[in-house]
Amino acid sequence: MATGTDAIIFKALTDRLKTITPALQIAGPNVTFPAAGQTLPTKYLAVSFLPNQTRQITMGDDPQQKRGLLQVSLVVKAGVGILNALETVELVIDLFKNRTLFAAGVRITISSEPWAASPLQEPGRVQIPISIPYSAFEPEV
Repeated sequence: MATGTDAIIFKALTDRLKTITPALQIAGPNVTFPAAGQTLPTKYLAVSFLPNQTRQITMGDDPQQKRGLLQVSLVVKAGVGILNALETVELVIDLFKNRTLFAAGVRITISSEPWAASPLQEPGRVQIPISIPYSAFEPEV
């Protein structure tokens, strides 16, 4: 069970990502992907968690604002075109657009509409990064 604010935020955001339909495998940070004995899927999501500087809203020990990005990259095999990939990117964006999540006393707001960057061509694959901005307040203790 996650207890630190950043851990709670990361878990809530990735739990939301896991609800994407159709389901896609997710490569999380610091996790071997694919799992031993598995082959690399031709289409998957790669996640990076990018917390930003905590913002002090009030004086004293009041809860502070956490801000950052969940960076989700759609990774597809090169040479299969971009149309299907762009459709999947829209599914990810729609999954988080205008969304507020609640987890372990933390309210996590998607602070603006997620956006996709230009596709990045790499040897054998194409990545399309999607930035999902969030803000949250530490739970009161």
